[in-house]
Amino acid sequence: MGPLCEAVTTRSQPKAPRSPRAKGLLLAWLALATVAAPVATQAGPVDDKGPETGRETGRETGRETGRETGRESVLEPASPWPTLNSLLKAPPWLDLGLNIQSDGLGNPRGGTSKTTNWIQQTTLDASFSRGFGKDVALWKEADHWKGHVELTLFSGTAGYGQTIGSAFPLTASDHPIGLWLTEASVTRSAGMGEVDLKAGVFSLNPGFIEAPVLDAYVNSVLNNTLNLNVTGLPINPSVAPGVEVHWRPGSAGQGSSGDLGPYGEWRYGAFLLNPQNALASLFGVNTGLPQINGSMQVVQWSFDRLPGAKRLAQPIQMDKQQVARQLPQPLLQIGGGYLNDQTNNTETPGIFGTLTLAAPSPLGLDNRFWLGLSSALTTSTNPNPLFVSGGWLSQGVIPGRPMDVLALGLGRSSFNSDVTTGLSPESLLELNYSAVINSTITLQPFLQWVINPGGTGTTANILALGLQLQLQF
Repeated sequence: MGPLCEAVTTRSQPKAPRSPRAKGLLLAWLALATVAAPVATQAGPVDDKGPETGRETGRETGRETGRETGRESVLEPASPWPTLNSLLKAPPWLDLGLNIQSDGLGNPRGGTSKTTNWIQQTTLDASFSRGFGKDVALWKEADHWKGHVELTLFSGTAGYGQTIGSAFPLTASDHPIGLWLTEASVTRSAGMGEVDLKAGVFSLNPGFIEAPVLDAYVNSVLNNTLNLNVTGLPINPSVAPGVEVHWRPGSAGQGSSGDLGPYGEWRYGAFLLNPQNALASLFGVNTGLPQINGSMQVVQWSFDRLPGAKRLAQPIQMDKQQVARQLPQPLLQIGGGYLNDQTNNTETPGIFGTLTLAAPSPLGLDNRFWLGLSSALTTSTNPNPLFVSGGWLSQGVIPGRPMDVLALGLGRSSFNSDVTTGLSPESLLELNYSAVINSTITLQPFLQWVINPGGTGTTANILALGLQLQLQF
């Protein structure tokens, strides 16, 4: 498989404007996160499955998210604001979502220049299915099917990381400005069976490579597809025509409430790359990427019955109160595939894997350690043949804020000497803190330390500070 992260992450962009107020803005962002109001919580019913990994509602899973279980209530973020569904009074067969992620950051030290930047990602998605809200065991054939359309708008100034000397964007939202079609697909969910099917135009991630634990980070090196980086791959927001198959052997009868089954889940995906640029420019976006004709295939195996998984599916017991878990479940995810690039007459195989484990720690209420690795054959279209990473997440480190998450991550990216000679690996350290205000608002101040930016050895190490605001309706 082609190392899987398109070259949109290494493009050349106009320079971000300098600002004499850089230091003041950074201090203001960090102060806002520090003095944020205490998290709003409410006591809700315990969810048998534990925390969701991604945006998943009762409509999508076919079960009510607020059902009673006969156990004591669990502390979870309050929901004081209406959702898009309730605001627009959406019918039962329609599920709407709006997510806004805004990143303000600057580099008070290091790099080729000291400046600030702002970029924002706004995503609107709509899903359609007769099966929403119904008991999966009672589904008829029409209830298995779901349509999904997603649009993403990028605003602000792209290319900030490369402007100050880093080889990679400092935020995962850093993409060419404009409106993108980021999915138009049809899915047949297994229900009580074992096989899911999906077809349409969509991205490689998050279905492949991108483990849930990576969502805790801001930098594109960590919050992405393990920095697999080859021109032409349909990494979000790019899409390509594709098919995807999920098979969970031995899991028939579980419906949507079980884990991945006794033998894990196998996923297969195939994409046609030729129309990718045309789809990206559907609403006028200029990606600046070369036209690549060819295809890619990928296979992935995921297994979540790891040590501690059963216990971690239950809420955290804190004194006499149960607290909803904010960290992902333990997960082993490995895979591989290849990119057949007919334009450059290359075939690039690659492998990837992540391991997320629960780990006892005197800090916080709940902890995870994780490791990630990606490697691909050195070809003319593969600028980063090896990437290694790891990190630690801890929930409830600060007393009185049981929903917040502290994250530390490290990544090291090598460079292809056949593509760019004389470069040594670039490394990244990120420390961030996700402050949950309620179910709609999260503030995430972050610090990033980029070591050997660009791999040249001539650019001073970059210290970047910023604040990410997330709104989810």
